[in-house]
Amino acid sequence: MVPSVYKRGDGVLRDLGMFCQAHASTVLLIGGKQALEAVREPILESLHRYNLKIVGPEWYGGECTYRNIERISQLAHKSEAGLLIAVGGGRALDTGKAVAYRNHIPCVTVPTIAATCAAFTPLSIINDENGVYIENSPRSACPAAVFVDVEVILRAPQRWLCAGMGDTLAKWYELRATGSKIPATSWTLGGINNGKICYDIIKKFGPGAKVAMDEGKVNEALENVIDAIIFYAGMSSILGGEKCRGAAAHSIYFGFTNVPAAHSFGHGLLVGFGNLCLLALERRGEAEILEEVKLAKSCGVPTTLAEIAAMSDDDIQRVAEVAVAAKDMGNMPQAINNQQVVEAIYLVDRLGRTVSS
Repeated sequence: MVPSVYKRGDGVLRDLGMFCQAHASTVLLIGGKQALEAVREPILESLHRYNLKIVGPEWYGGECTYRNIERISQLAHKSEAGLLIAVGGGRALDTGKAVAYRNHIPCVTVPTIAATCAAFTPLSIINDENGVYIENSPRSACPAAVFVDVEVILRAPQRWLCAGMGDTLAKWYELRATGSKIPATSWTLGGINNGKICYDIIKKFGPGAKVAMDEGKVNEALENVIDAIIFYAGMSSILGGEKCRGAAAHSIYFGFTNVPAAHSFGHGLLVGFGNLCLLALERRGEAEILEEVKLAKSCGVPTTLAEIAAMSDDDIQRVAEVAVAAKDMGNMPQAINNQQVVEAIYLVDRLGRTVSS
């Protein structure tokens, strides 16, 4: 199951009302506060043009929690909304997809940052009220459509695009690792090979996309990278499925979220660092890892611990404990222990410090 419509370009939100009109007469609009402010005018203008009744805009609550999902689900039910539009980053989009699933209504996603593939996938990452990870929930609607306005992405902070590139590189590193452990099927092979496409796009266009953000001007590289982060990475997740999705990189991300100093650093940025640790856990040579460190750095992905936060040895031990206990770590082709994760983290940090900006 994949979104039936993916529209990426300048001014695509003008077509949002036309799509929604074909599915509902009442639309619930939710999202993050800054995200809604960034696209409020073009979205409302498009919906009004097609005489749609609008409920909201409603703030999603700041975290994708079961409490926020329940609150907005009740609003959707009481207002008799026939379609939900979710606007913002991954947490807002995941909340919207979970609400749409509960209420059996279609969902349209409007990402305002290109930090993950959340706009595309039928999956919601559920956190507790403090933002600590609980689970990857499949009780999440597959978006009926994805509308990506490139100019909106361009105006967002650059670090979120860098985070998206880190998360997208994981589609190759992690799927290659997990794919070596499970029986090959048409779906898993599709996911793995699509993951390689993600990697190739980021390697070729990632540095140029970063330049576009630096200069505040859309270029072809930025458009290609946005497609990789949202469309191609989303396809990899859908095709790979639960057994061919996350591995050590996301497990190490979960570990970092349990260290207060690193908790809010950014999903894709931490996954990007975790990618490099995964290579170390696979016992790849330092020369190979160093080349991937250089790629990560050229895309704005952190390659040293100092770029993430000031952390003690005890903090790194905590990262390792949580990472090894994470379900995704079980998808690695070999058993991983705490000491191996600690050594991998420090190896990547050492190599990262040898590469100039």
